[in-house]
Amino acid sequence: MKRAEQLQKLSREHHGSLSMALKISKIAESGSEEALAEAIETIKAYYKDELEEHFQHEEQTIFVHIFQQYREHVPMATSLLKEHGFLRILVQRIKPETAKEDLMDFATVLKNHTRVEERELFPIIEKLFTDEQMDAVLNFVPLD
Repeated sequence: MKRAEQLQKLSREHHGSLSMALKISKIAESGSEEALAEAIETIKAYYKDELEEHFQHEEQTIFVHIFQQYREHVPMATSLLKEHGFLRILVQRIKPETAKEDLMDFATVLKNHTRVEERELFPIIEKLFTDEQMDAVLNFVPLD
């Protein structure tokens, strides 16, 4: 699916999220203790290096406008924000004793979340957002 230029970076990151979700779910289904421990470190690094910035990008350039101007889409935005929170908390609390279940939860929520953003949220944004709002998405600069 062709995305507006302003959303292409986020869409590429979504592709990476889907790949990560698949990788993590496979490990959770059949991984040894060693593989599960490695997967924990993998998602912690992924969260730190990529996912948190991605969440902030969406929250500061997309969800803010939905809550301010496009109120009919607040239920979807609220659900997606809750999933951001769930993934943040899960990454912080995951431990070897619950790794199999936690990794599967992480993979499932990440996969479903990403699909909703790509299939439902982004088409809405492309239709409703002004050029200025779309440019804010494109030109997002994370805080240090």
